[in-house]
Amino acid sequence: MSQQIWTIKDVIDWSIPFLKEKGSPSARLDAELLLSDVLACRRLDLYLDHHKPLNNEERSAFRDRIRRRSLGEPVAYILGRKEFYGHEFSVGPATLIPRPETEHLVEILLKSFPDDSQLTGLDVGTGTGCIAISLKKARPQWNLEAWDVSHEALSVAAKNAEKLSAPVTLEQRDALKDASWSACLHGFDFIASNPPYIAASERSELPVSVVRFEPSLALFAEESGLIFYRTFARKAAQSLRKGGKIFLEIGSGQASDVCLLLEESGWQDIAVHQDLAGLDRVITGTAPLT
Repeated sequence: MSQQIWTIKDVIDWSIPFLKEKGSPSARLDAELLLSDVLACRRLDLYLDHHKPLNNEERSAFRDRIRRRSLGEPVAYILGRKEFYGHEFSVGPATLIPRPETEHLVEILLKSFPDDSQLTGLDVGTGTGCIAISLKKARPQWNLEAWDVSHEALSVAAKNAEKLSAPVTLEQRDALKDASWSACLHGFDFIASNPPYIAASERSELPVSVVRFEPSLALFAEESGLIFYRTFARKAAQSLRKGGKIFLEIGSGQASDVCLLLEESGWQDIAVHQDLAGLDRVITGTAPLT
């Protein structure tokens, strides 16, 4: 008896309803990304060559990826990579998956300084290194330092910095500790951060793919998600030069609380910036005069 032949079209047509049934909100995209990875081709090629049969090894590899996705594992972790600000970053279980919303922080920061400026900046909670490395690629003359409390995350960031030829200084530091800030007095022109900002009480509201697979250390924060912003408000200025600026990504509904924390600590020129969806996404400010 001859074995059934499975073409590209066949496996896509099978996988889409299967993934939908398992709860994927982007079943077609998931299937296309996973299959193009197996076949080492572009997504467009799946449709240009949709009658191409898959061999046993390709079918097995695709089934394994679909199985992992059906259990909720994010596509980025299955592929081991995610695009951010025009660059491909390696990702893993120790790092948060870079989001398009964070690109807005990078854009605002770049527009805040002249293209030919010579600056030193700090990225706090760097994860994959996507913020610091994207800034370095856009402004090669800048000196970028990046902190993370996780040694595993810093290993991923180092891999990305090397792969993208974007040298940044990586330091294992806990931003909630006074010693981290006192070790770099008045050394930076700006500080950027996409810190953990989700309250533990909101865990049940998050998708299973986030709670089960992404690192809690990079997601959840104490004091109703505000502890890092409170620390930035009180401590970050001592690491900034005169007139230094801060750029913070925030979560939904946090704008007024974060602005108040900065105001109470004397920060100037505080502004809230919305993302493409019209949601409050980034807060900027200038360091206190004293």
